[in-house]
Amino acid sequence: MTSVEASWAVSIIELGNLVSPLPAGILTNYVGRKPVLLAAGPMYIISWLMIIFYPTVLMLGAARIVQGIAMGLVYTAGPIYLGEIASKTTRGTISSIFFNSWWLGFLIEYTVGPYLTFYPFTYFTLLLNIPFLLLFCWQPDSPYFYLMNGEEEKARKSLKWFRDATPEELQEEMEEIKMSVEDLKKSSSVSDIVATPEERKALTILMVLSAVRLLSGTGAITVYATDIFNLTPKLVIPSDIVTIVLGIVLFVGGCISSFTSDSLGRRPLLMVSCVGTLLCQVCTGTYYYVLTNTSLDVSEYSWIAAVLIIVYCGLCTFGMYPVCSAYTSELFSSNTRGIASSLSAINVTIASFLILVIYQPITDYIGLYANFYFYSIVISSGGLYFYFYAPETKGKSFLQIKRELVSLYS
Repeated sequence: MTSVEASWAVSIIELGNLVSPLPAGILTNYVGRKPVLLAAGPMYIISWLMIIFYPTVLMLGAARIVQGIAMGLVYTAGPIYLGEIASKTTRGTISSIFFNSWWLGFLIEYTVGPYLTFYPFTYFTLLLNIPFLLLFCWQPDSPYFYLMNGEEEKARKSLKWFRDATPEELQEEMEEIKMSVEDLKKSSSVSDIVATPEERKALTILMVLSAVRLLSGTGAITVYATDIFNLTPKLVIPSDIVTIVLGIVLFVGGCISSFTSDSLGRRPLLMVSCVGTLLCQVCTGTYYYVLTNTSLDVSEYSWIAAVLIIVYCGLCTFGMYPVCSAYTSELFSSNTRGIASSLSAINVTIASFLILVIYQPITDYIGLYANFYFYSIVISSGGLYFYFYAPETKGKSFLQIKRELVSLYS
C-alpha cells in the first residue's frame, strides 16, 4: 500500500464504529446486553476471512469497516453489562476489566506482530474470537435487563449466578435494582437523556471524559507508537521492543486501576491521571522541539522521550480510562444507560478519527512536538473541568448517584 492507503486503512475503522453505537444502544434494551456483545464475535471472524480470501486494498478497507461496526457494539454494550452485573462495592473494579482487556489485546498484537508474517498473524487474530464465543455464551444476561422486561425470576437467577451472597443479601440487592429501574417500561431515546438536568450533566461529563482520554494522545500513540519511536534517534532498544514495553505498561496500568478504583475513588484517580499525563506530554513535546528546532544536541537523551511516552500511557490507563468506563455504567438510569453508552461510543469514534487524521499532517508540516503540545492543551482543559464537575461515585448505588446528581445540578 501507499502511505495514503495505509493511513486510510488505519482510520476507516472509525466509519463503521460511527454507525453502530446508536442502534446498539437501543438494541441493548430490546434484545439484551449479552446478544449485542455476542454478535461482535462472528462479525470479527467474517472480517478477517474477508482479508484472508480477498487480499486487496479495497477489501481490507471493507473488512475494517465491518470491524468498526463490531467495535461499536462492544464499546456500547460492554460497559453497560459489566456495570450491571457488578455489586456497588466492586463496580469500579469490574468495569475496569473492559479496558484491561482492551490493553491486553494491544499487548498481544504488539508482542506477536513483529514475529509473524501477514497471513499467520491474521489467522492468529481471527482465532482469538473463538474462546470469547465459547465462554461468553454460557453467561446470563444482566439482572437489570431481565427486570426491565418484567422477568423477575430470570433476574433473580442471574443475580445469584454473579454473586456469592446469602438469600437475604440477594433479596436486598434485588429490591435496590427494582427501585433503580422504576422507569423500565419507558422506551429510551436521545430526548430522554436530555430531558432532565441531572441526565444532561451526566452526559456532558461522560462526553468530555471520553473525548479527553483519546485527544490527550492515546488515540494516536497506540497506533503510531513504532513510528514515533523510529523518529527518536539513538534509541538503545529497537522500536518494536519499546512498543512491546508500551503494551505491557498499558495493560499493567489498567490492572493497577482495578485494585485502586474502588479503594481510592473515581475523582482521585482522575485527577492524578490528568496531572501526571499533563507533565509527561509537556516534557515530551519540549524534548522533540529542542531536538528538531534548536541547535542543541539532545539525541543522547532520547530514552527520556520513550520513558515519558510510556509513563503517560500508564497514567492514562490508570485513571481516565477506568473512570470513563465506570461513569458509563454509573451516571445514568436503566432506560437511558444504553443511549448514553452509544452516544459516548460515537463521541469516541469522532475523537479517535480526528486524532488519527491530524497526527501525520501536524508531524509533516509543523513537527512531532506540536502533537504533544496539542495533547497538553487538551489534558489541562479537561483536568480543570473534571476538578469542578466530576462526581465521586465510589460505593454508591445507582439510585444514590442519581439523587446526588439531582441535588448537585438541579
